[in-house]
Amino acid sequence: MEFGSHLKEWRGHRRMSQLDLATAAGISARHLSFLETGRSRPTEGMILRLASVLDIPARDQGTLFSAAGYRPRMTTRPASGLAAMPPAVAAAIRLMLDRHDPYPGLVFDHQYTVLLNNPAFSALVEATDVPFRPGQNFLDGFLAAQPVRTLVLNWEAAAADLVQRVRMEAWLQGPRSPLQRRLDGLVRDPGVVRALENHPRTDRLPVLPIELRLGETELRFITTLSTFGSTQDALVEGVLIESFFPADEATRRFFEQRA
Repeated sequence: MEFGSHLKEWRGHRRMSQLDLATAAGISARHLSFLETGRSRPTEGMILRLASVLDIPARDQGTLFSAAGYRPRMTTRPASGLAAMPPAVAAAIRLMLDRHDPYPGLVFDHQYTVLLNNPAFSALVEATDVPFRPGQNFLDGFLAAQPVRTLVLNWEAAAADLVQRVRMEAWLQGPRSPLQRRLDGLVRDPGVVRALENHPRTDRLPVLPIELRLGETELRFITTLSTFGSTQDALVEGVLIESFFPADEATRRFFEQRA
């Protein structure tokens, strides 16, 4: 695909007219039209300017540079795991997860594949046999796996909230988001369809309440999601840290006593 086609696709995805994008980028609509039709070749600075206005992720910025005939300034592939990230970044992520103990926490990549669990979350995984080990996909496990629907007392509301959150993240990733493709398959599940029908809107995000039954014990959490990385670093871009906080005194005591 040529640069102009990529640019037009991104502009349409961000729901901007040529005039909107040209104004925001400080260029004429005529110049932007020439860039999209291939009559003008962008400079590297122009690519960076347009990518900034369109909020294009780093891995896709690399594609734009290649399409325009330039050497990409950044990698177009995210890291396959913590071991592939810069050591200082991997160490910082591990430190954040360790400091959250004794409460559960885990790390995802930009498609919600689990990269790392802390000991508290690993203990939950072992006790319940839910499919949230490193290398497994959290969305697949939470939305499609039957054990999770049994264990999570508020699964319908939590599933609907999760779908809404992931839709926003997928939109930010762009018109060819692999996260959106994964989600498209999951939302066809009858249980997920029913969850979205019963909970079409939420005022709970970005906090996601979770109620979990563990044997005779009921645990209640609020979870928050932190994004690690920047739009200038494709290796760590989209890495997410999910932190579980106790929502009541009984849940707090449960984890602190186990620690």
